Amino acid sequence: MGNKLMHEQLTIYAGTPIIARHYDYDKFTFPWHVHNEFEIIYVKESSGERFVADSMEIFQPYDLTLVGHSVPHYMKSATEYETGDPSKRVKGTIIQFEEEFMSHAINNYADLTHIKKLLDESGRGIHFPYPANQEIITCIEQLPDSKGTMRIINLLHLLDLMANFKEKRYLGSVHFCQSISLTMDQRMEKILTYLSGHFREDIDLNEISSLVAMNTSSFCRYFKERSGKTFTEYMLDLRIGYACKLLVENTMDVIQISIECGFNTIAHFNRIFKRNTGLTPTEYRKQFLK
Repeated sequence: MGNKLMHEQLTIYAGTPIIARHYDYDKFTFPWHVHNEFEIIYVKESSGERFVADSMEIFQPYDLTLVGHSVPHYMKSATEYETGDPSKRVKGTIIQFEEEFMSHAINNYADLTHIKKLLDESGRGIHFPYPANQEIITCIEQLPDSKGTMRIINLLHLLDLMANFKEKRYLGSVHFCQSISLTMDQRMEKILTYLSGHFREDIDLNEISSLVAMNTSSFCRYFKERSGKTFTEYMLDLRIGYACKLLVENTMDVIQISIECGFNTIAHFNRIFKRNTGLTPTEYRKQFLK
């Protein structure tokens, strides 16, 4: 994920604020990127890693995510999709809609307060777990075939289902939707892109400060204002996110994972992991081995 953060310019055609399409790829290829539109990503077939905001997780078939406008995200297919095997396909549905979609009604009408809350909180990325998400999936799969007024009505119905979905969970950290996604500038893009590729390393504060031509005190103040976290807190969150991914893959023991994620001692790793997730690494892994 060390590629430069790309700003994607979507083509939202005049006359409709919505793009809805099914997709069928060899693999996901679009890089770490942002765009001004909200995006619903439904993966019917495929597996790999999902990066949204400052989270990193494994995705499997029937994965469903709502990504807010201006939130960095990236879908990376698993290695078996690199082989060219025609039986390995990446299939699903993508829905994208304008940042200002029905903004007056959503921001002002009490009947739509729950949808406003959903869209506001999508700045962290929201995941809708399977199998509870099946009613939402049915609505998503029908939307590309709807036209005109029915497309708008169906999108509102979809957002209503998502807003009322009890099992939804947030992907990015609590600070993210009110910080990085709303204040992204070229310096912050450069910092986050660098960190996404080097967070497992021991990054010196002087090194990262000089990357954006700032002294360390100015950098620390700037980073905290933009992210809502200290530089150290942000780095630890990235490392714990990566540790969660490795624990789910179940190919390394906990000590190996702590080293791979950049922790100097297993005790420090265990303490930070428990603080961030509420579980020990072993307890977290057991959730996925049931």
